Amino acid sequence: MSLTTITITKFNGTNYEQWATEMALHLEQKQVYGIIKGYNDKLEEPAANATATEKAAFKDWMNRHGVAKSTILLGMEPRIQAEYTVIDDAKMLWEKLPSAYKSKLKLNIFEIREDLWSIKLQDCGDVDNYASRIDRKVKDYNLCAGPTTTDTDATDSAKTISQISKQEHIFYLLCGIPRNDEWKVLLELMMDKNATMTATPDDIGPKLLEKEAAIKREIGIAPEALLFAK
Repeated sequence: MSLTTITITKFNGTNYEQWATEMALHLEQKQVYGIIKGYNDKLEEPAANATATEKAAFKDWMNRHGVAKSTILLGMEPRIQAEYTVIDDAKMLWEKLPSAYKSKLKLNIFEIREDLWSIKLQDCGDVDNYASRIDRKVKDYNLCAGPTTTDTDATDSAKTISQISKQEHIFYLLCGIPRNDEWKVLLELMMDKNATMTATPDDIGPKLLEKEAAIKREIGIAPEALLFAK
């Protein structure tokens, strides 16, 4: 009976959780998972006078170690692979990846937060484009962040990588609107902590659209026209 081939999604630096699960199954299928988990102790090269059994055991371990290392490396995108080919020990290679992945996540999250801060309504043309850009960035952030953890033994980096709260999402939706009298009502809402604590991002979108429509009526712009020039 043939074994089902496990499909591996290439490790790209931001998809570690999915990749590691698939790779672990793949290594188990190749019967080398014990190498990277330390279940099979590394064997020292036998002396010249070692028995044939000892030499055969060492040769078998080296072969399996090579399979484990090459399988892990081949499961990476080339640009990622280049960073890790210098690591000779398969177990060390496997253990290094989670910490490197968390560092990349924190960098990605920092960049996404910077992008969220920079999104302004007047640069987006209209409310739909504005809200959509923010929503996409929030989704990107949450994909990077993954689930929150309450594990007291979790590392500091794991604890800080949590998803954006609905209040923070609302804040980004409100902080990019113009600071002028036309949008004054929404600016007041932004300052009202009670309102933002009970609201959801889905509540804010319609308020923005209502205000945009009102401003267009006041200044004589057709409903389908952009409020701001892109």
